[in-house]
Amino acid sequence: MTKVSVKTKYRLFFFLLLCVSVTLISVFSVNYIDKKIPNKINIFKNEVKTIDFNLPLTGEISSNSVTSINFNNPISFHAGDIGEYSLNVKLFGLFNFKTVTINVVEEQQLIPCGFPIGIYMKTEGLLVVNTGNVIDSDGISVCPAEGKLKAGDYITTINGEKVLTKNDLIADINKVGDQNIILGLIRNNESIEVRLLPVKDASGEYKIGTWIRDDAQGIGTLTYIDANSNFGALGHGISDVDVGQLLKLNGGILYNAKVVSIIKGKAGAPGEFVGTIDYNAKNQIGIITSNTSSGIFGTISTQIIDEYKLEPMDIGYKYEVHKGSAKIRSYVENSMKDYEIDILESDPASNGEGKNITFKVIDPELLQITNGIVQGMSGSPIIQDNKIIGAVTHVFVDDSTMGYGIFVENMLNK
Repeated sequence: MTKVSVKTKYRLFFFLLLCVSVTLISVFSVNYIDKKIPNKINIFKNEVKTIDFNLPLTGEISSNSVTSINFNNPISFHAGDIGEYSLNVKLFGLFNFKTVTINVVEEQQLIPCGFPIGIYMKTEGLLVVNTGNVIDSDGISVCPAEGKLKAGDYITTINGEKVLTKNDLIADINKVGDQNIILGLIRNNESIEVRLLPVKDASGEYKIGTWIRDDAQGIGTLTYIDANSNFGALGHGISDVDVGQLLKLNGGILYNAKVVSIIKGKAGAPGEFVGTIDYNAKNQIGIITSNTSSGIFGTISTQIIDEYKLEPMDIGYKYEVHKGSAKIRSYVENSMKDYEIDILESDPASNGEGKNITFKVIDPELLQITNGIVQGMSGSPIIQDNKIIGAVTHVFVDDSTMGYGIFVENMLNK
């Protein structure tokens, strides 16, 4: 049996180490390049837009003719007719890397807002938050829903009849009494049915041992209003705090809200706006029609534009966002103001989930009032170069001066 020399072993080790290093460098390089190039580029009709990617890539735009592009040099896009075009990107001019969609669109403005709103939403079905035990009339602890219902289920029917509220479900269960019931559920976007037997407790009521939620409410910030009185707000969806999933919406209402005090943020404990909402019909200002990962959306009264003396502003698309000075617009201490921030990073290839922009609050006045970003400021417009580019979405738990934002383009593409 031939022995392998120590020198050969070292050579083999360093060769393997080199292979691993080259592989890791290649993976990180590809990921870096992928993050630098957005999946979609929006350009206004008849606009000339120059973008400097400075990357070892080439590309071809497919339209009526094929145009070659070198990504090492600044690229000028001359937008003509409205439409969608494909930019096929190649790495080093050899390997197919990704396809970028170029949208030529009509010029559009939005009205940046920044004022607080009261939010009330009804869920589509009754959300199961958890299940637990019931002490029956004999003093025995039982769990009727065990193995039948799961957190995150939506109860839509009982014995074939639609159920809309918690109180309706409780009343229907007690009508049935000690007989089996069939609950219609939505679980993981699929419709199923489960059968279970309610339990009579010591007070004589029948229960199924389930915690249920049928609505949600809170305070946030309105981001923008468009020319058709459509609004976008929050920059992230409304999720259930216990289940951790986006709530299915069955209608909602926007209300005027008032911030009465501010709890400052600190390391490990984000601050918050403490406010009041008058759930009176005369206080309604809009209708919520969708709850998505990019925010809540709907229609709003145009009277609010005059009330806050709001003015339209050009949109800044994701490829225009850059590091450096920017502002967030927020209604703090009974007045709407723009506060200075420093954009530290943006990810134009990111399509959503509210962490496209990383920024730091540097405005002395806002730091004095709030210590940075607090809960309730989600949706505050981010403005750079006199264009609305995004909205505040999250605060760093360990540093309230740091926050995340979503591109306004991603909110519009909801």
